[in-house]
Amino acid sequence: MFSKKNLFFAFVICAVATIVSVAGPGFSQVVDCIAAKVNEDIITLSDIRILQAFGIGKGEPGRVGAQSLEQTLEQAVNRRVVIELVPENIVVSANEVDQLLQRLKKNLGPVEWQLKLDEFGLEEDDLKAYLREVLVYDRIISLRFSQSAAVSLKEIENYYYDVYQPAQKAMGEEPKPMIQILDDIESEIRKGKMESQVALWIKNLRQQAEVSINLRCLEQAWPPGEKR
Repeated sequence: MFSKKNLFFAFVICAVATIVSVAGPGFSQVVDCIAAKVNEDIITLSDIRILQAFGIGKGEPGRVGAQSLEQTLEQAVNRRVVIELVPENIVVSANEVDQLLQRLKKNLGPVEWQLKLDEFGLEEDDLKAYLREVLVYDRIISLRFSQSAAVSLKEIENYYYDVYQPAQKAMGEEPKPMIQILDDIESEIRKGKMESQVALWIKNLRQQAEVSINLRCLEQAWPPGEKR
């Protein structure tokens, strides 16, 4: 579980993290290290690997598209910054966490689910802290950006001709008339606007926090799919 309180020197000595030799003298790979620090909270390489492997983060749990460790780390840092700096009293029930856990388990399937748990030496309950943080973050974003962004007819027309039509033709499909997909286009534009607003907001929040990213930790990580 990340969000562990630690002293500042923990980040300074991240290069002295646990290391094992994997291919003879002079060659070693980092087993775990501190990947980032947000104020007094640390995020480890193990945290990032778990989030990446289980598809926990942005989008439907277990169905997050392929992401690099760096992308997963950025999302984890953003969540931690928002939760630490935004004074919202968010309550997430145990039932909500359990429901999200079951969705994650269902999306991965029983075989892959067990393989991933075994790979990291985890029990189901070990994932609840990660899922709870995602739920708290999503709740804060929903509260802060509950007002729908306005979408003009001109924006819809531009999207239809500049984005939708070319995409359909590239797939060899006939574009539908604009009137048939008006609501879908409006929803997509509104979603894009909200994501831009959230990204800018988080960027400003990060400037108020003490954020340290240790990319060297990720660079020295074991290759994806290789046993640790």
